[in-house]
Amino acid sequence: MISVILLMAGSGRRMNIEDNKVFLPLGEKRVFEHALQMFLNFGFEVICVIRPEDRQFLSDYYAQVKIVYGGKTRQESVYHGLKEATQDFVLIHDAARPFVSKEMIESCIHAFHENQACMVGTSCKDSLYLKSPLQVVHREEIVLAQTPQGGCTKVLLNCHQMAMKEDKTFTDDISLLLQYSDTTVKIIENEEANFKITTKLDYIVAKEWVKNV
Repeated sequence: MISVILLMAGSGRRMNIEDNKVFLPLGEKRVFEHALQMFLNFGFEVICVIRPEDRQFLSDYYAQVKIVYGGKTRQESVYHGLKEATQDFVLIHDAARPFVSKEMIESCIHAFHENQACMVGTSCKDSLYLKSPLQVVHREEIVLAQTPQGGCTKVLLNCHQMAMKEDKTFTDDISLLLQYSDTTVKIIENEEANFKITTKLDYIVAKEWVKNV
């Protein structure tokens, strides 16, 4: 019923490292394996979107996943994955968020059962301002987008194709759905552990976190 597109074609640029950060060690696994094994435990079809030079890191999973190569942008990478998805619904997740939970995934499944799209998001804790002219934005009205997020595979694929025709780029997949469909989106409250490893500090926190889970 559900395909998962696991985005793994990034880099370690913002961590100032040469290697792809999702292949760094994290506890007894590599970063990407935490999320991958969680999705495989659900029995989902998993599509790993990678760089060609990183294929060897998936050698233990060749029989369990589909492998496609990423594009020049996140949007293009997701589109490559969508073309390989065979299930009615699809979840898209950043492999750099290793601690996605069983409960969060179950909430996404529940949204699909209600024929809704879903987006994991978190409330904003900080004060927000528009810069020019400087003015306050009420944080109660703001949600910060995370992953997983997803919806009907055919609808998402169509939205990506429409964006390509119009040569428009979006930062995530729910923004495409809002632009090109009338799909209802359920917001699922993010969990503290579902942070994205982006900086060296994030990686340090993740290595400490994994010792206690």
